[in-house]
Amino acid sequence: MHAVFLQVASIGVGCGRHRNSAPEEIRMQEHHWAEELLRSHPDGIMLMNDAYVLQFVNQHYLQMWGFTEQSVYGMTSSERFAYQASLLANPEDDAFALRLLKLGLDEPKPRYFKLKDGRWLERIAYRYMPFGTSAGIVSQWRDVTGKYLQEMAIQYERDLMHSMMDSVPDQIFFKDRESRFIRINASLAKRYGLDSPEQAVGKSDADFYSAEHAAQTRREELEIMRTGTPVFNQLHHEVWSDGTEAWNVSMKMPLRDATGRTIGTYGVAHDITEHKKTEALIWQQANFDALTGLPNRRMLRDRWEQAVNSHKRSGHGLALLILDLDHFKEVNDTLGHSVGDQLLVAASKRIAGCLRTSDTLARMGGDEFAIILTDQMSVTYVGDIVHKIVCCMDDAFDLLDQCVFVSVSVGVTLYPQNGESFDELLKLSDQAMYEAKKKGRNRFCFFTPALQERSSNRLRMAHDLHIAVREQQFHLVYQPIVNLRSGAIQKAEALIRWNHPQQGLIPPSEFIPLAESIGLIEEIGEWVFRSAAHMVRHWRNEVDASMQISVNKSPLQFQSKRPQGSDWSEYLHSIDVAPEAIVVEITEGLLLDASEWVQQQLQTTRQSGLRLSLDDFGTGYSSLSYLHRYDIDFLKIDQSFMRELRQGSKNLTLCKAIIRMGHELGIQIIAEGIESTLQRDLLMEADCDFAQGYLFAKPMLPNEFLEFVRSRAGAITPYCATPPQSR
Repeated sequence: MHAVFLQVASIGVGCGRHRNSAPEEIRMQEHHWAEELLRSHPDGIMLMNDAYVLQFVNQHYLQMWGFTEQSVYGMTSSERFAYQASLLANPEDDAFALRLLKLGLDEPKPRYFKLKDGRWLERIAYRYMPFGTSAGIVSQWRDVTGKYLQEMAIQYERDLMHSMMDSVPDQIFFKDRESRFIRINASLAKRYGLDSPEQAVGKSDADFYSAEHAAQTRREELEIMRTGTPVFNQLHHEVWSDGTEAWNVSMKMPLRDATGRTIGTYGVAHDITEHKKTEALIWQQANFDALTGLPNRRMLRDRWEQAVNSHKRSGHGLALLILDLDHFKEVNDTLGHSVGDQLLVAASKRIAGCLRTSDTLARMGGDEFAIILTDQMSVTYVGDIVHKIVCCMDDAFDLLDQCVFVSVSVGVTLYPQNGESFDELLKLSDQAMYEAKKKGRNRFCFFTPALQERSSNRLRMAHDLHIAVREQQFHLVYQPIVNLRSGAIQKAEALIRWNHPQQGLIPPSEFIPLAESIGLIEEIGEWVFRSAAHMVRHWRNEVDASMQISVNKSPLQFQSKRPQGSDWSEYLHSIDVAPEAIVVEITEGLLLDASEWVQQQLQTTRQSGLRLSLDDFGTGYSSLSYLHRYDIDFLKIDQSFMRELRQGSKNLTLCKAIIRMGHELGIQIIAEGIESTLQRDLLMEADCDFAQGYLFAKPMLPNEFLEFVRSRAGAITPYCATPPQSR
């Protein structure tokens, strides 16, 4: 189109050169040539004066717009523009531009118009300059539908590619042979802290990364361009200037032009920083304790394996310790879990302060910790470290303005002397730790074969105890409780015995604590209650309607979330036994640790009609507040007070004080462990209500008990109540 403009302008200029000198025929001939040129030109040509009055149109213009020569000359400029505007596909956008021909005439630029029939027309307007002076305006039109659509398609593809690149979260880049950026997408620009991708053009990795990282990247890209081989799934660890770490996986390929010549590289990088952080978090949570930050059991095992490998090279011994905070539960229950958590953190820091960097302190869970001591030369050296750990707990912990004292019990095993398996040594350390607790806590204990034997025996007994519950290997014996005033027997204490098939009778002092620790005490306790309930029903019918049987109830039964007080009352009602026929014996330890739930169970038990007896009074944490707070019916003076009970003894003074205090509170007193007439007489003089002990009778089987009662109160029909099966 510019060629036509130049041709027309040249003619005009040519005419200007001959305007004064050339003959009229020459000027007419040149004008004729110019007109013929415009008529035959393949573009549509229209000439107007400055007032938009039509001067000339060629046939192509008429055909392009659908005019006839008669119609186009018969229109005013406004009518002509209105007609053309009606053919536009977007008249609201293009009609105004169609009229503004005079703007930009000095620097003509093409303008594109889309018609309703789908054609695209290109227009350029410029001044008509015959003889060197402006004679009007040329409006030159060309149908560029095919070319424009092709360009639009190319532009659309280009825009689509750029839009896709900028919307992809992955980082995309194109580089030249010098590893300078040709194009990056918005994601990479954001990663570089740029406002737009264009700001990266001409820059390299050296502008954004460390020199070491940039040099490594340059070497990789030179190799890709040299070999033409792409690189896939390459992991990059990036450290930014502010110390921020980032990870990505990238693929890089050679960038080639249309001829196949390598002109640079391009690639895509996928940011996996969050994935790496998640992996690190998962690994941290899987291997470290969330509260203290210490290694957990899993990581402890890994550290142990490393320590063992080191031992095989150096020959130095190892020690594995298990630590348990003494009385931590009391702190947790009394002051709350928040304080308990603070105590665990503070205690772990104190313990860690006793260790070397080569040792490992781990939290096993709850208030239990484990330690690996490396490079141990002697038992004495291990003992010194463990002693230091025990002593580090001597000072109080200041937690939320509370001074908290706890101690620690430690079990110690040595590698390889005590074993080589991590799990075996862990188990043996645990046994040694429990031995330290049994010996009074706040101490450490080395594992010995004797401990292993006791632990094995305990394990066998636990197994046998499960069988005993299932096969009903238990029976009850009854020890009479004598009324010291009348000599009558109206009470008895039910005591459980285990008749082991191989070992014979096993006393309750051996298997009851085990039953509590392995979760069988509720089932056994329920069996004792129901057996005693059936027995007291028989004795009330045959001997004395006021007969009572005492049954011992474990604190763990009260701590169970099953409301047993009301259940027991309902069971007694179902077998037609008055609830006061059963006396529930509890220990002072239960009252010391009585939670709100336990207090509620005690109240329910008493309100349901069952009687309460406080056993072993005076041996534990005796407190008058217990007697005031709970509705106690009987108070049993522990048998330890019966030893050396004589006239003028301190034990007698204490017994008299307990009896007097109990009576003042409406509580009846039972003395345990009476073995001599002197003890009986002194207690009678002190106005004690009941007595129990070998002076009167040992615990007896039901028939023996009936014979004993018969000998004191007359003939009674022998009867042995059959205990009900345990639930």
